[in-house]
Amino acid sequence: MLEPGDLIFVRGTLLNPIDDAIKEGEHLLDKTAFKSNYVHVAVYICGNTVMEARGFRKSGPGNIDDYTGQYDIGHIAMTDEQCVKFLVALHDEDNLPYDWLGIWWLIVMMLTGYDRKYRERRRRYCSKYVGWALRQAGIVVNDNTPEELAESKPVIRIENITRG
Repeated sequence: MLEPGDLIFVRGTLLNPIDDAIKEGEHLLDKTAFKSNYVHVAVYICGNTVMEARGFRKSGPGNIDDYTGQYDIGHIAMTDEQCVKFLVALHDEDNLPYDWLGIWWLIVMMLTGYDRKYRERRRRYCSKYVGWALRQAGIVVNDNTPEELAESKPVIRIENITRG
């Protein structure tokens, strides 16, 4: 069912302080239902391996089994050449530190309405990590948050995949 390059949109768990803070922030930005907002996005590679940028560690490979429970698969229509460029770009971003400043910038935007574009550095949080790699393959998405990435036109979502 999963193919290399598919996006894994994680809903997170309610009553988890970090997941709840992300969900509330996305709710303030896009006014979607609190329970439906995504808290994380990763890219399926093969087997149990995903590529991701996660807090408190550097970007790179992770295990899909870390996301037990419900998540959605986002498929992006791309050529084989674009898929290769996308996956190579993810590997090129291995070992980058997590972008906590980018997360704080989002919080400021949510709370104040300040809309000046954040200037990225050589750091990534999950949706920026995926969005940057997609742009290297010629696919433009909105990557401010996992929710906005999921709503981008190139992404086709397959709902309600349950693992656990």
